Amino acid sequence: MPFKKKPYRKVGDIYLPRPPTGATHILFRSDDKKRATVAIKDVDTLLGSVGTIKYLRLNNKNKLVKTHEEEYRWDGYGIEELKELNAEKKTTKKKKKN
Repeated sequence: MPFKKKPYRKVGDIYLPRPPTGATHILFRSDDKKRATVAIKDVDTLLGSVGTIKYLRLNNKNKLVKTHEEEYRWDGYGIEELKELNAEKKTTKKKKKN
């Protein structure tokens, strides 16, 4: 039986929500309306910037193929929703040990 997929993906030391199937890049939009397109594996370049991210699928010529609808809030060091999820996970582990 295969493993159940986790709701996140770890890229370097950064936890991201699991990208939709086929997603290759992240569209980052800062709070002052500036944008950047970054490959998922290069997400560490966004450290220190605050804004929202959305997953994209680009072809080999960097043309947009698909935009995935769900947006996530990036606080400069990670996704805020995933930090809450990891905090809950740690508390359940501590309860199991006791």
